[in-house]
Formats: sequence, structure tokens, C-alpha cells
Amino acid sequence: MLTAFVTAAVGLAGGVANAKSDFPQVTYQLSGSSPVAEYISFQTDTGQYQQANVKLPWSTQFTAFGGEVYVISAQSPGSVTCTILVDQKVVSQATANGQPARTVCSH
Repeated sequence: MLTAFVTAAVGLAGGVANAKSDFPQVTYQLSGSSPVAEYISFQTDTGQYQQANVKLPWSTQFTAFGGEVYVISAQSPGSVTCTILVDQKVVSQATANGQPARTVCSH
């Protein structure tokens, strides 16, 4: 009986340690022809953020709770590209050119 309990406990512990999270990993990426984005705005699981004079390339990652809308926008001279990845798969990508260039990605 003790052997069965120990075996079951070890099996459960191994299963928990190796379990994959059901929550998606979201990555926002920005790149461009300029070394700096004048302005970026993005939404994560903890709120809406704005930053100015951001060094490119730039990225941030967070664990989402599911059902959220993912949005990132950027403004930069020349060209600027935004990308959203969910669990390492590209789900949105956009490039803009101009003086300034403005791009938005959403998913």
C-alpha cells in the first residue's frame, strides 16, 4: 500500500513539473531603419503603456490570460515594423514607411 502511494505521488509530482502552461506567451517586437522609435504604445496583461525614444530593435514578452486583444503601435522616421507572436508563432505583422512612419499590429 505504501509503495502504491509513493508511486502515485512521484507520478503526480513529475506531471506537475512537466506540465505546459495553458496561458499563451505573447511577444511584441519592433524594428526599423532608424535606431530609435519616436513613440510606442502597447497593451499587456497588466495594462496600457507608452514609451518615447525607444532603442530599436525592441521587444517585450508576457504571459497572457487568454481572450485578450493584443495591440502594439509605433512611430519612427523611415520604416518601422511591428510583430506580435503568440507561443512563438507570428499572428500579426505590419510595416510602414514615411516621415514619420506609423504602424499598428493587433490580434
